Amino acid sequence: MKKLNNYFVAIICLLLLSMQAIAQKEIFDIATYKPPKDFKKDAKFGVINYTNVNTNNGGFCVITMFASTVSTGDAEKDFEREWKDLVVTPYKAEASPKTEKQNTAEGWNVVSASAPIKLNGADIYVLLTVVSGFGKTMSIRTSLNDEAYITKIHAMFSSMDLDKTKTAALGNTTTINNTIQAKATGGTGKFGLMNYIAPAGWSEQKFSDGVVFKPLDLPADEHLAIQIMQPLNSSGTLEQVLAQSFEEATKMYNGSSMYQADGKYSKNTVQRSFNGWEYIRGKGGIQVNNSIETGLELFVIKINSRFERVAILESRKYCGGVSRYYATDRIIYRNDIESLLFSLQFTSFNATVLAPGTINGNAVVGVWEGTIQSTGAATGVRLDVFVPIFFTNGQVYFGPKFPTEGLNGLDSRIPPELFPRNWGTYSFSNGRGVLKMPFAEIPFRTDGAKLIVTKNQMDWPFYKKNTVDGARFNGTYSMSESYGIHPIITFTADGKFNDNGAIRILNHEGNTCINPGFKPGSGTYDVKDYTITFNYTDGRKIKIAYLGTGYEKNNLSPATLRMSFNDDPMNRQ
Repeated sequence: MKKLNNYFVAIICLLLLSMQAIAQKEIFDIATYKPPKDFKKDAKFGVINYTNVNTNNGGFCVITMFASTVSTGDAEKDFEREWKDLVVTPYKAEASPKTEKQNTAEGWNVVSASAPIKLNGADIYVLLTVVSGFGKTMSIRTSLNDEAYITKIHAMFSSMDLDKTKTAALGNTTTINNTIQAKATGGTGKFGLMNYIAPAGWSEQKFSDGVVFKPLDLPADEHLAIQIMQPLNSSGTLEQVLAQSFEEATKMYNGSSMYQADGKYSKNTVQRSFNGWEYIRGKGGIQVNNSIETGLELFVIKINSRFERVAILESRKYCGGVSRYYATDRIIYRNDIESLLFSLQFTSFNATVLAPGTINGNAVVGVWEGTIQSTGAATGVRLDVFVPIFFTNGQVYFGPKFPTEGLNGLDSRIPPELFPRNWGTYSFSNGRGVLKMPFAEIPFRTDGAKLIVTKNQMDWPFYKKNTVDGARFNGTYSMSESYGIHPIITFTADGKFNDNGAIRILNHEGNTCINPGFKPGSGTYDVKDYTITFNYTDGRKIKIAYLGTGYEKNNLSPATLRMSFNDDPMNRQ
């Protein structure tokens, strides 16, 4: 391995100078090549790994191809950026290696370098080759500890051909203006005539033709990006522009459509948001680089004769080889996305915007609970527990399921955009009012401390929930065995907790890869607006609904604690 460093860099540069499409069997992004024989392939979003391990002598080789990105226009600057991100940061290699630079006959600029590193006590060489040209740059990283692999590396590189005509697969924009790490509270921004509030905890990249946001805590093998696209002037309808935008975004990400029962994507009906503008959204699957299944969502807004567009690209993964999930199935990311989309405002558009609502007010404002008769084709006539929520801005929730995360931090204007059936408005005067729901108008009145709702020609009493703000608990509580574990959680009166599986169950998410409470942990807790928030020492923040069923302020250790929208019981040990 002593002579491998300089030899390795030189041979790869020579190979790239003579790139040609022979025995082409694989296509990844802009590269067509013959994969190395006897190497295991592992494809993820934007990355393909080829790995071989020699169990006889401990030798190994990993070739990693990264999807193309937008070039800075300077091959050396492209290399410096890629070397830092792909070699220095993960492997602590030297920051300024000696490089080899070549230009191919096809017009590509090639910069390569290698460096010795220590990995788990073993001596390894890492080579990075960065090819730039035609507005894009692509990186290939090779890690090995045995010269015997050079022949197979030689065969792969000599078969490689790069497509000049394709656009960059990632960050498909032109000139980068700046990159911003969003503040904890998010920050405001502007693109064209659009004003937005960046999600807290997401990076923000501004380009000349768009803005891209990515969550900073996303698992390494997943992808999620929100991209504000250039607006489109069109005389078409929202449905027509959605179709056009979906095709445009599919090409932008070097993807191909995956057909489903209702076409390339599913879509909602045209809606008018609480901001006053009309919009439509659609979601479908695409295959990026001909192999990686990816979710693509489009959000299109009509502003006068202009259409503003936002694309959301996300990986779809298997959890434990069984259940599948999208990155946005995590409630924290979905909340961030919806908050961004519905924060959008436009300087050329004036409309009356519905003000945010709270549950702190007089008369009927607040949270109520009672039972009401419901009917269903499968269940027939039954009694359901309903939890009506009256907000100060005239909104009302009237349904059987309390919001999963409670009401702390909830923007009451967004859920009706997603789940309209159980959301409506109300009027109230002189002790009487009307719930105006999508399916009916329902009269109600107050009778002392009770709220009487008249439905199905019957009166149903509801009772106002007491505040639970500042609640404290003391003791260890257990739940029934679930998922092969016996969930336990301990609370202390000074606001601390230690969890071993209870929060996982209270979260009601069966997919362990996206359940934020899957791992045990400890930290502090606080209760406000019918939400108990668990702040973990490892940085996690999990919100669980807490309606205060059976809660008594002076009893910190009740025999049973009930938490979650489902009022799940936990018994004191």
